[in-house]
Amino acid sequence: MRARLVRTIFHKELRDVLRDRRTLFIMVFLPIILYPLLLVGIIQITVLQLARMEKKEIRVVVLGRDHVPHLGAVLDTLKGVAVVDTANWQLRIREGDLEAALDFPVGFEETIQAGRGSQVSMYFNGSRELSELARNRVERVLESWKDGIVAARLSDLTADTSLLRPFTIQSENLATAEQRQGDWLGRILGYMLILMTMMGAFYPAVDLTAGEKERGTLETLLVSPASRGEIVYGKFLAVALIAILTAVLNLVSMGVTAAFGLSQLGSAAAEAMPRFAISPVSLTLSLLLILPMAVLFAAVCMAIATGARNYKEGQSLLTPVYTLVILPAMVSLIPGMEITPVLAAVPIVNVSLLIKEFMMGNYLWLEMLIALGTTSILAAVALWWATDQFRQESVLFRHAEDVKWSPFRRRAGLPRTPQPTPATALLIVAVEVLALFYLGGLTQKWGVTGSILVNQAIVLLIPLAVLQRGGYNIRRALAMNLPRPAAWLATVVAMFGAWLFTIQLSALMNVVLPFPSELIERFEKFFTELNQLAPVAGLLLLAGLPGICEEILARGLVLRSLLPRFGTAGAIVISALAFGALHLDLYRLLPTVVLGGVLGIIAVWSGSIFPAMLAHAMNNGLAYLVQRYPDVFMNLPWLAPDSQNYLPWHIFLIAVLLLAGGLYWLKKTGGAGAASGSEKS
Repeated sequence: MRARLVRTIFHKELRDVLRDRRTLFIMVFLPIILYPLLLVGIIQITVLQLARMEKKEIRVVVLGRDHVPHLGAVLDTLKGVAVVDTANWQLRIREGDLEAALDFPVGFEETIQAGRGSQVSMYFNGSRELSELARNRVERVLESWKDGIVAARLSDLTADTSLLRPFTIQSENLATAEQRQGDWLGRILGYMLILMTMMGAFYPAVDLTAGEKERGTLETLLVSPASRGEIVYGKFLAVALIAILTAVLNLVSMGVTAAFGLSQLGSAAAEAMPRFAISPVSLTLSLLLILPMAVLFAAVCMAIATGARNYKEGQSLLTPVYTLVILPAMVSLIPGMEITPVLAAVPIVNVSLLIKEFMMGNYLWLEMLIALGTTSILAAVALWWATDQFRQESVLFRHAEDVKWSPFRRRAGLPRTPQPTPATALLIVAVEVLALFYLGGLTQKWGVTGSILVNQAIVLLIPLAVLQRGGYNIRRALAMNLPRPAAWLATVVAMFGAWLFTIQLSALMNVVLPFPSELIERFEKFFTELNQLAPVAGLLLLAGLPGICEEILARGLVLRSLLPRFGTAGAIVISALAFGALHLDLYRLLPTVVLGGVLGIIAVWSGSIFPAMLAHAMNNGLAYLVQRYPDVFMNLPWLAPDSQNYLPWHIFLIAVLLLAGGLYWLKKTGGAGAASGSEKS
């Protein structure tokens, strides 16, 4: 790679981006301007509304006022409270014509004077802030009245009031100003920085790829002396720089806006947060974290936008990616979420949580190194992907007639292929996820048997319908060939190791994301009903049926459709992620994805879908037998379904050896060659 050419292309692309004043304004300057405008507006409106609420008269109904002769003196202590008539008081509270109602029972005064207890009922509308305000005001006065009654009773008994309050609690907040302010600022700052960085990469990536296609200037650049890789690197550096600048400018704007906002919130906020206590070290480390993430976003956006035919399609392709970034970026807003070495390896999540820690003055160097390392690796992979996209003529010069596309048929005139396109496969996965999500709750009322049968029918029938309607040869599209006999034995050996290995991963996930009690109860109920069936029926439902149906989708249609486009490694990884998404279980996502990867390797190296079906059925069948016969297996605590125990080191070593040895044996059987042959046939 020639640095001089990369630098030239970088300067050229940067000038092109900076010349587009409209995009530059919307992408960079508009958010920076909006922060102070929105904050000032919100503060002024909030102050005005609070002043109005304080001045507004609160209307209260008193039921049973005759039972409380001394109530008038109590209500006189409430300023801005008007006691109104009792007609239709419940309806008036619901409609907002009345704020609250007090109900004193018959004999209330006599009961209190006799030294006994009674009850006062209060009615309000929790959906209206003014009604909540009335409730709080009235309750404070009633509590004060109650304390006065208690004090009078104790005085009559010549007893000290400390009898009811043997000790007092004095709380002292030892958090520093930086920690107090960083707790709330760090939650929102990481989220906003991630979104702004993504937005900073979004528009330049679309403009420098799909935009150039639409303007017809990409061809001129491609005939220059620069190689495809040098062109990508130059464009990539320009996109990454804009993303970083956007993040930095937004960080500065948010900091200045936050400082101004604190000065406008009054004495209470000034007392709680007396100064803008974020240290320069925290800001520097936060920006350091943003750098590899900006590189990651720039590379991913370029790789995806390169496949678009025009600017509009590029925006459409990247909008879901932008949406997907929002969820992990919001992790810092979830109460109780703290960074761990495991979460430090999760992209976007690590940056969100680490920025919150940095804002509080907690400098976690190990987690930061892990986050920088994993994000940098992913950024390098994404950059390789973008470069690979630029090297493919079919991606760079897609024609308009390619727009007419249907997942259910192949258009006449196009070359016949043994399997659907990757876009069709991923669309089917999305449809399956939606169908399982929305229909899963409905099928629960049909019992375990009905639920499994309906869900597996959904998984099976959609891909078969696509293959049949598309005129594909189902046997070839799903690689339904008989593998060599040794492949079956190698699969069994590898699957025993994979099953134990996923148990270890489940225990790890249970530590990082502990299984909720509701989830455990739901699994127990599921297996209790399943165990009422005969063992053979249970195995067929939980092992045999998913082993066939889910493999036809994941390792059949999806994997085989992705192989020509993404290669062996890419197809296995993507199909494994799709397999994890199909199960709709965040708490078991990691072991499910790893299992999907192992099944993908088995399917590719054996050259057939049948060993993957066997392996899938083995995994589910072993899990079923463990819970079905607890007397046999539960003396091994690490086999418990909700176990937090890790595998003993020697068992884990055996699992790794079985998995590695079985896969090595499978590859040596010649299955990979069979797979290649099946692809060409």
